[in-house]
Amino acid sequence: MTSKHFPDVSRDTAPQDIYRKIVSEIDDGVIGIDAGGIIRLCNPSAERIFGWEYGELLGKPLDVLLPEHLRAFHAKLVSNFFAGAGEARYMGARTAEIVGLRADGSEVHLGITILKTSTTSEHMMIAVIRDISERISYQRELLRLAQTDPLTGLLNRRAFHESFAARMAHGEPAMSSVALLDLDEFKALNDRYGHDAGDEAIIRFADILRQTIRSGDLAARWGGEEFILFLPNTSSQSAVAVVERVRAAFADAVFGWRRGGSGSLTVSAGIVTDRIGKGGLDAAVARADIALYDAKRGGRNRIVRIRDPQDTVAMSADH
Repeated sequence: MTSKHFPDVSRDTAPQDIYRKIVSEIDDGVIGIDAGGIIRLCNPSAERIFGWEYGELLGKPLDVLLPEHLRAFHAKLVSNFFAGAGEARYMGARTAEIVGLRADGSEVHLGITILKTSTTSEHMMIAVIRDISERISYQRELLRLAQTDPLTGLLNRRAFHESFAARMAHGEPAMSSVALLDLDEFKALNDRYGHDAGDEAIIRFADILRQTIRSGDLAARWGGEEFILFLPNTSSQSAVAVVERVRAAFADAVFGWRRGGSGSLTVSAGIVTDRIGKGGLDAAVARADIALYDAKRGGRNRIVRIRDPQDTVAMSADH
């Protein structure tokens, strides 16, 4: 390693040469800053990770390697670390990510170990940096697959529960609605045209659901041909309006089956509107399921809403 990257801090010795070779050739980046946050040393791997040319980082503030929204927070961390008693620590945790800024403006996910050291004249902080972007991307893909219904791309049941809980953690809405929607005559469709036709119907309905509901609504495939909606801060009347748009759009869709023939399909829905708190989802779903059963029994292609346990209102397709 040349002095441009890593200045001499002691007389050259055989061990020092070994250290220089290790730091120069390892894949991990090594960056050193002084107490003012100025980069005083770096190795080639650090330049590669952050996309800078040879020697360009030296003398620049550490801020050039940080997204703007993280700079003040990071400066406080560095100050506290310099002032603290600890000599080394790993930055980040299982639930947190360290994000750096590349020269081209893109972000890179990092694992960083920091330690304090000294030259003959000043204290320095050394960061050993590893690019973990690929690992983060892989973990996120695994999480997406675990949370997503593979046929429709919607949330699965478990992810719906988790997303609902996350919403409730930020405050319970005064009034919300839960809707269960079930494709009508689905078994007959499978029996007559095959499971490919059933899959096509489910996929088309999921697409309509995504395109029709509002940005703040939560949708999932509940299981089989059944879907669920959580409509926060939504009155009974507004919930019916949302679900009616879904019902009408699906009824208008025309299908052509591989086994021959074409046709359309319908969906029935049950809606419950209440003050649905953290522990109230299961009860709301159970009541929406009763309303859905009433919609099926009443002729299908219908919406039945329950505004409270004693209030049930049924609406046909032409309401």
